[in-house]
Formats: sequence, structure tokens, C-alpha cells
Amino acid sequence: MNSLDTNIVLRYLLNDIPEQSLKSKLLITGSESYVTDVIAVEIIFVLERVVTMERADIVTLFKSFLSLPNLVYNDYFLDQVIDLYGAKKKLSIVDCYAATEAKVYGNSLITFDKELVKQGGDHVREPSSSASIQ
Repeated sequence: MNSLDTNIVLRYLLNDIPEQSLKSKLLITGSESYVTDVIAVEIIFVLERVVTMERADIVTLFKSFLSLPNLVYNDYFLDQVIDLYGAKKKLSIVDCYAATEAKVYGNSLITFDKELVKQGGDHVREPSSSASIQ
């Protein structure tokens, strides 16, 4: 199985550099491939911040990509991250990942980010003045 790097997936999704896009398409559609959570987050970050795609378009495009039959990824975890990212317009993909990971593992996510506290879920909160937070 191949593990895909961000630039391979971006060429496939954007079809912007013909020779590289073709190679990416042949690779991704022709063999079983794996996308790590880190690469997935980086792809979404680049689509939002560099390519300046709209969030709804990113969610649609990326979910379509993840639905490819020969693509392997952390479906339980990453699907939740993308759903939160699509639903919470003021949270970054990194915030969505951190909030989802904490929730899945039964942890509290402690942050000074007020927007993340407000939108990340009941398990996300600011630190208290006491030494132990649980």
C-alpha cells in the first residue's frame, strides 16, 4: 500500500499541474492508498488558506475524495473531524482535530481560545486557577 503525501493529493484534487495531476490520478485510482490524519489536516489547511476555497466546497471535495473505494484512512476519527469543521465555521481544521481527538479519547481539551471553548463541545474549556484540571 502507498501512503500519500499532501502534494500528491492536492494535484489529484485540484488538477492544476497536468503532468503531476495525471500521475496522481493514476496512482490514487490504480492502487490501494493510505492518507494519514496529519496529511488530511494539511490538505484541508492548504485548500482553505492557500487555495482560498470555501469551507463548504472543501468539505464536499474532501469527502468525495475519501469515498474513493481504494482509499484507506482513519474513517471513524477523520469523518468526525471533517463534520465538525463543516459545522463550525469559526474553528480551524486544527481546532476541529484537537477537539475531536480529545472527545474520542474521553479527555478534556484545555485552551485559552474562547471560540474553541464556545464551539468545540462540552469537553473543551479554559484552564481553571487550580493546579489539577479533570
